[in-house]
Amino acid sequence: MKALLTTMMAALLLAAAPAWAGGEPERLALFQRGTIFHSGLTHTHTIALTFDDGPNAHTAEVLDALKELGVKATFFIVGNQAHRHPDILARIAREGHLLANHSATHALLGASYDAQPERLIAQVRDVDEQIAPLMRPGEPRFFRAPYGSWKYAHQGILNADPELRKYIGPIYWDVGGQISMTRDGYVMSAADWTCWRKGWSPHTCAKGYTREIRRKDGGVVLMHCIQVNSAALVREVVPPLLEEGYRFIRLDQNPEYRQYETPPAKPAKPRGEADARTAPLRLTALRPEDMR
Repeated sequence: MKALLTTMMAALLLAAAPAWAGGEPERLALFQRGTIFHSGLTHTHTIALTFDDGPNAHTAEVLDALKELGVKATFFIVGNQAHRHPDILARIAREGHLLANHSATHALLGASYDAQPERLIAQVRDVDEQIAPLMRPGEPRFFRAPYGSWKYAHQGILNADPELRKYIGPIYWDVGGQISMTRDGYVMSAADWTCWRKGWSPHTCAKGYTREIRRKDGGVVLMHCIQVNSAALVREVVPPLLEEGYRFIRLDQNPEYRQYETPPAKPAKPRGEADARTAPLRLTALRPEDMR
């Protein structure tokens, strides 16, 4: 009896402890110290198309292609571009794509931004103020650093801001980061901005994308939505993958990233209703003789 009561008392004391005293701490979506490289989508036959650097006039053509194909994507927005094309920014959200943050000016976020924290905050806040009103309540906010450049010190600066700390990031990619070829000129992977610099056609560039996607069997795919060939590349890459049964998702539909999301707030308890973690312990029911 004594052992049983001792165990019961220990359990009651643990249940009454506040969350910070050994329980699970409050979880918030925060900028991470390092880039989030692992998407969890490779080897899942699932693709998350992400488009950087928009919006501009060619973004509308990309949206047309995605609409025709019935595919939703994530658009990482550059602030100064959004100021010039607010109608296209609104269209991205209206058509069911996810808006995300790619900085105000596509600046290389190096160590100089840590020395002047207000500059780093301004880079993220400018985009946030434009996209947040267009997003549905509860939609996670994602950030991708321009050029993939990220310093550990950025985390502390941005997480100190009560709004910007709600971001998940920085998000990297699995497919689309570089061009690789075999010795006989067989394109094995591609990056669209380099394709256009080399004068490649959308068809040739798409070979690199589709081959890398098939080798990895899915992943987060990096593209851009601001070039004359951007929409043609989408029309070359997506249809064969749809025929092969690949599933296309937005970043907020990726289970791997949910570990970084802020859980929804719990509804307030009615007055007078005790919580198991805060209710006072009633130990007077235990008689002294029970503890012998």
